This record gives sequence, C-alpha cells and structure tokens, in this order.
Amino acid sequence: MKKQLKTMLVAGFMAGLMMIQPVYGAEVTSAAVKQVIRMDAQGVGHPDNAQENSSDVNALPPEEQAADTNALAPAEQAADTNALAPAEQAADTNALVPAEQAADTNALAPAEQAADTNALAPAEQAADTNALAPAEQAADTNALAPAEQAADTNALAPAEQAADTNALAPTEQTAGVPLPPADTAATQNVPNLPAGIRALDPTKPMIALTYDDGPFAAVGNRIMDVMNLYGGKCTFFMVGNRVTSYAAEVQRMAREGFEVANHTQDHPNLKKLGAAQIQAQVNACNDVIQAVSGVRPTVMRLPGGNKNNTVLANTGMPIILWNIDTNDWKTKSAQATVNAVLGKVKDGDIVLMHELYSSTAAATETLVPALVSQGFQLVTVSELAFYKGKTLTAGQVYYSIR
Repeated sequence: MKKQLKTMLVAGFMAGLMMIQPVYGAEVTSAAVKQVIRMDAQGVGHPDNAQENSSDVNALPPEEQAADTNALAPAEQAADTNALAPAEQAADTNALVPAEQAADTNALAPAEQAADTNALAPAEQAADTNALAPAEQAADTNALAPAEQAADTNALAPAEQAADTNALAPTEQTAGVPLPPADTAATQNVPNLPAGIRALDPTKPMIALTYDDGPFAAVGNRIMDVMNLYGGKCTFFMVGNRVTSYAAEVQRMAREGFEVANHTQDHPNLKKLGAAQIQAQVNACNDVIQAVSGVRPTVMRLPGGNKNNTVLANTGMPIILWNIDTNDWKTKSAQATVNAVLGKVKDGDIVLMHELYSSTAAATETLVPALVSQGFQLVTVSELAFYKGKTLTAGQVYYSIR
C-alpha cells in the first residue's frame, strides 16, 4: 500500500511538471527533470547530488555565465577596464597601443614628439631657443650672425655707424650746409706741385684765413676740424714759446696740410729791438716749430703789425699782414667776427683772427661753410701766392695777394 502511494505521488509530481512545459519549454523541463530526479530500480526517485550545483551561479553553464561579471566572456570583457581587449585598450592610458599613444606625452611616437619640447625632432627644434638651428639663431642676440650684428650698437658694422652720433658721417655733421665736391681731397697730392701746395682751381676765388698767437689746442683743433670737413686749409702764425706745450696740435697741423708759420719766439714789439734781437726772435721760433713738426716756416707775421726799416731788414722772411681785421680779440663775439668777414671778403684777401678764443672757433665754424657755399676756396697764404703767381720775397710786406 505504501509502495503504491509513493508511486502515485511521483506520478502526480511528473504530471505537474508536464503542465508547465508550455511556459518554460520542453528542453528546459526535460533538463530540469533529468537534473532533479533519478529513478532507482524499484521506481523510487532520488535527488541527483552530482548536479545539485546547477542552481549555483558559480557553476553556470557557459552560455549563461555572461551575467557573472567575475567571469565575463572575452568578447564581453570590454566593460571591464582591468581586462580590456587589445583593440579596446585605447581608452586605458596605462596600456595604450603604439598608434594611440600620441595622447600620452610620456610615450609620444617620434613623429608626434614635436609638441614635447624636451624631445623635439631636429627640424622642429627651432622653436626651442636653447637648440636653435644655425640659420634660426639670428633671433638670439647672443649669437647674432655677423650680418645681423648691426642691431647690437656694441658690434655695428661700418656702413651702419652713421646712425651713431658719436661716429657721424661727414655729410651729417654739416648742419645742413652742402659740402664741397668729393674730388677736392683727391687732388691734394697731384705731382709736380711744391711742398704744401694742393691742387686747386685757379679760376675760382681764394681767400686766406689766418690765426695768430697760438697754438692753443682747444681752439685750433676745432678750426682744423671744420676746415677739413669742407676741404679748406688755413695758416697758423704761432708764438714759439707756446709750441712745445701744444706739440700734438702743431704736429697735426703739419700732418694735415695746414701751414705752420712764424709769429716770433716771445711776441715782442720788434720796433723796440735791435737787429740781432729781431733775428733771434725769428730764428728761435722757426727752430722750435721745425723741431716739433718737422716743417720749417717760410712766412712770418710781425706781432701787432709793428715795423720799421730795422724790422723789415732783419726778419729774413716774407712778412704777411692782413687787409681784413676781425677784431676778434677785442669783441670776443662770434657773431661780430662773422659779420666782419661775410659780405666783405673778395678774392685774394687775407683775414686776421686769433687762435686764443672759443668765440673765434665758433665764428670759424660758421664762416667756413658759408664761404664755401659762396664759392670761395679756403687756402693757406703760400697756396694763395702760388695760384696768384706771386713770389714771396723776404723783408717785403703783403696785406693781400691778388
């Protein structure tokens, strides 16, 4: 009886399972029956302990294990950044594939390293001023190419120094007054001319500016500077006892073609001296000028213009006086000196000034360009005589030379 009861219970259980087959499907039911019931030889059903783990998600069949993120199938592991597939690892900067590593500046591909100034490719290093290519170093003022050093005012180039007021080109030092033709200086050493005579144009008017009582470098150098700038020369009548003190200036006079001339040794009034004393005054001055400059004077001027027959007989040199007296020693006014000359001089005149006053230097700096612009050639006394065809004679007085 008991056996029949068990059989009926089993049969009823089976019938219930058959009723749910339309919902879960035959295959699921069949599998479930096989996994849950095992009939023995007497027809008694027993649980199948070997497959009891089928309801354990740790032992899911392969096709059902996708829901277990601890055991994702390879194709489904992309959502797990700890196990990304190689092709999907680009989002993981810790495992970038080579072609995708450009976004990782710690592993830039060579062609992409230009953005990393610590690893610039040679052709791209120009933007890195610490590794400028030679042709690009011009922007680095510490390595300027020679042709670019003209901005560095400490290493300008000759052609570019005109902008430096400490080295103004001659054409910029004129204060707007035109310079004489450029060939003036080039004709100074023409052959067959006497010593100290330049090649000049005998058809153009000439005047001789002369300066007494020097040397005095503070004034004399300014006079020579402006004369040189405009192609002019002049005559300095010097007192012998001052020459040694201004030896460098006197040497410059001789070296640059200015005329060194005699104004006695001590500037006395020669009318009060005897013949021997007059001769001593003249000779001593000639000797010291020659000793310092290497040139012996050929003309002289009497102190104050004072003369008598004894003086004229004992100087032993042509005596050069003047026909235009600026009185610069009296007025000490540059403008008054200028006014005494401009508009009054003419060809062959000899102008008297003094190399002792800054006002005379200033007057000369105005006179020289003005006279040149009027067509005058500024010459030494000896040049004036040469081009006027006059032979200067010892003991004879010349006020002008025409």
